Amino acid sequence: MLKNNIKIAWRNLSKNKQQTIINLLGLTLGTVSCLTILLYVFAQFGFDVHFTDAASIYRVETIIERDGHENFDSATTSPPIAFAMKEDFGEVEEVTRIVLTDVFYSNLIRASESNDAFYEPRSYMADSTFFKMFDYKFLKGNSKTALNGPNALVLSSQLANKMFGNYDVLDKTVVWGTGEDAQILTVKGVFDEKSDKTHLNPNYIVSMSTPGMGTFVQTFDDFATNNFVYSYIKLTNKGNPISLQNKLPEFIQKRGGKNLSDAGMDNKILSLINLTDIHLYSNGRKNQIDKVSNIKYLYFLLTLAFFIQLVACINFINLSTARASKRSKEIGVRKVVGAGKNALMRQFLSESILLSIFAMIISIPIAIFLLPFVNDLTQESLSYLNLLNWKIGFILFGLGIFTGLVAGIYPAIILSSIKPVKALKGSNLLNSGNGNFRKTLVVFQFVVSIGLVATVIVITQQFQYTQSKNLGFQKNNLLALRIGTNEASSKFESIKAAFLNIPGVLNVSSGNYAPSEIVLADNGLYLPGGSREKNIIVKRNGVSDGYFKTMGIPFLKGRDFREGDTTNQIIVNEATIKAFNIKREEVLNSKLVQSYGDETYEMEIIGLVSDFHYATLKDEIAPLFLHKENEPNWLFIKTETDNYEQLLSNLESQWKSTVNNIPFDYRFVDKEVEKLYDEEKRLGQISIVFTILAILISCLGLFGLISYVAEQKKKEIGIRKVLGASIHSVVHLLTKDFIKLVCMAFLIATPISYLLIERWLEDFTYRIDIQWWVFGLAGGFAIVITLLTVGLQSLKSAVANPVKSLRSE
Repeated sequence: MLKNNIKIAWRNLSKNKQQTIINLLGLTLGTVSCLTILLYVFAQFGFDVHFTDAASIYRVETIIERDGHENFDSATTSPPIAFAMKEDFGEVEEVTRIVLTDVFYSNLIRASESNDAFYEPRSYMADSTFFKMFDYKFLKGNSKTALNGPNALVLSSQLANKMFGNYDVLDKTVVWGTGEDAQILTVKGVFDEKSDKTHLNPNYIVSMSTPGMGTFVQTFDDFATNNFVYSYIKLTNKGNPISLQNKLPEFIQKRGGKNLSDAGMDNKILSLINLTDIHLYSNGRKNQIDKVSNIKYLYFLLTLAFFIQLVACINFINLSTARASKRSKEIGVRKVVGAGKNALMRQFLSESILLSIFAMIISIPIAIFLLPFVNDLTQESLSYLNLLNWKIGFILFGLGIFTGLVAGIYPAIILSSIKPVKALKGSNLLNSGNGNFRKTLVVFQFVVSIGLVATVIVITQQFQYTQSKNLGFQKNNLLALRIGTNEASSKFESIKAAFLNIPGVLNVSSGNYAPSEIVLADNGLYLPGGSREKNIIVKRNGVSDGYFKTMGIPFLKGRDFREGDTTNQIIVNEATIKAFNIKREEVLNSKLVQSYGDETYEMEIIGLVSDFHYATLKDEIAPLFLHKENEPNWLFIKTETDNYEQLLSNLESQWKSTVNNIPFDYRFVDKEVEKLYDEEKRLGQISIVFTILAILISCLGLFGLISYVAEQKKKEIGIRKVLGASIHSVVHLLTKDFIKLVCMAFLIATPISYLLIERWLEDFTYRIDIQWWVFGLAGGFAIVITLLTVGLQSLKSAVANPVKSLRSE
């Protein structure tokens, strides 16, 4: 029976080529969309599950409250917290800490026998327990003891090969840093960084017992401040994370209550997140150790895939029912000779499932062909090997069957219900109720299309807003050059003088943080006569004189730094004086106080500058003070040239002649700022692509419905033409109902899409306002598409010879 159904289905599909091609095209577009989205979404799952004890490992995170508001939500904690938890809670079996050192300073690293130094990203310092908790595959050395001693170093296999080639690297030495801060590290292991997906992505790891930052972390005992350490705990088999979470408020008050009071913190909340949830469920939390995904973003993509596939199924339904009259005699004859309703339903479902499976098979090579485009769009590295995942294969096969059932079940029910007498007499086979259902489906298609068009417009507007908004500094024609070493810092003045003599260089200055970098440094400050318990956290950045001129940041009051100024003379932004309720006219007579232990320092405000965005537009501009810095991390160069290739060559030559063995590592500030909004940019691009697909598929659906209407009214059209009706009146007759459907879809789509878009924009502190014309434009676009699609088919029916439609009478 199954073989016979498939054979008949094949014959019918081959016989009705136009309908088959349109159905196949719609289902293929939907399936390709689903498949590419599934490939991307599946690539975001499964992070960190390969670690042996992943289910028992949790990261400790921090929320700090001041004045009843959350003003610090971070993936990090203070240094002593992790080991204190192991001491206080029996259910904590093991702990380890990580410091991402290249957030604070960029250390050069080189083999001792080589003069070639590199700025290597993702440099970690970690406790000796790191590899006990995270069981990376070791290619060289012993993972259990590799980080036990001071100055121990473990390299990724890629970096080991880069620095030492194919030689045995164990016990080789490297120089970490330069000048007086340089340290000799000994290689104790090499790990395979190409293991399974993980949010941890170290390039090399230095033991925490190494002097310097490591010593500071190991000896620091304040439970409130310096929240820059990534803390991980592993629970025993009987450990309950919920129970432990409930104990943490008492723990932090017991261990660090006085520290919190001294730091002016109302509350410090510690929370736990399972290792396997970090990649998907910690988006929005600051100071991530590596790029994470966003589960809401993935849900949006899956919802988008579902609706596009549903729109494709609707097309199948409309086209199948529109062609019912073509198969009426076949149905009538088969019923007369004994075919039952169930047998006919199986036959029609066989056709839809067969067509869906064809679409599924065709979609695979198309998806593989499109992978480079998908990777460019999503910034992923998907390959055809991802298709070999059995879960993808299972879902794809299930999707083919499910699509065939969804697309075919309604036509199967309708067609199998046709009365044989009516079928053989050629009567009107489909009642008005079925017609209303088809119109409802078209309304749904255009609700999706109008909503997507409006969403794309707003996302594009918001992204353009982030690119065009005045950030308070001039990001264009601005270069940021990494200094990174004490040697280069000590030669800043000579480098500056040399660079200013290069044609195309307007200004040169320096600072600890480049625009778009996370400003981690901060201080708790209060007004003279105030209390340190009520201090306000103010971000801190060290800069050189000329910084504000180079950046194009205007002064509102006071002056720039000059020779002889100390770190106790500061320049503040507008957000700072608002936070302390200092009047603008009194700012130059004001001071701010900071305390460390028993020592108190007064800082004199010598200048006020306008607010500028040193972070993403998702964050409100926070209070910031800038002080004189003699050993900066970045050098900033304001340029004006039409030949950047020549300018960069001149800068590099001058750099290398002034500073030995330090790479010329530069970046364009405007490009770095743009990277802050990569997610919004990708979301907009993806939305545009799938909106076009949804509209294209919807047009196929309209074609199906107008075909049905024209088929039903062909005799009416013939009679009207014989009686003198014009082509215009016939086209109007066929199109007016569809315009009504689009208008109905517009009324439904507008409030729904407005609410969803407004919710998305809530993530931005600085955002656009949704304009009414966005929805008008989306609705107008839908009407134009409808007129083009329906109008062409209506025109074809209007110019048809009425004799052909009436001769059967």
